Amino acid sequence: MQITMNARDRVAEASERMADAIARRDLAAIRELLAPGFVHRTHGGAGADADAFIRAIEQIPFEIMSVRLDQLEIDICAAGALVTGVQHAQVRVDGQVVDDRRGFVDWFVQDGGAWRIQAAVDLPAPNSE
Repeated sequence: MQITMNARDRVAEASERMADAIARRDLAAIRELLAPGFVHRTHGGAGADADAFIRAIEQIPFEIMSVRLDQLEIDICAAGALVTGVQHAQVRVDGQVVDDRRGFVDWFVQDGGAWRIQAAVDLPAPNSE
């Protein structure tokens, strides 16, 4: 398989669209970016399907001010794309702005001509030292 910047750019764009959709709690946009059979796992192993993942975002109990992706790395192969990075969210909790940073691993596949997330894993917050 020839790896093109175009494929890498499209995966990066899909990752950024997901971050933006989470920030806006745009549940339809989030669903559109998930592949059939999507699974979300935490570093402890708990799993959630697409409906549970979307419901969890909908029920975040504080204001999401922004979500951005840092340290984004993308590896493309014939089977899909491995995306790693740090999700940096700013949220307002009881009037205070809180920075939340957590590592993530997303596995993208091509589905219907678009890159969609098949599996997502949240990782513990990276050490900031």
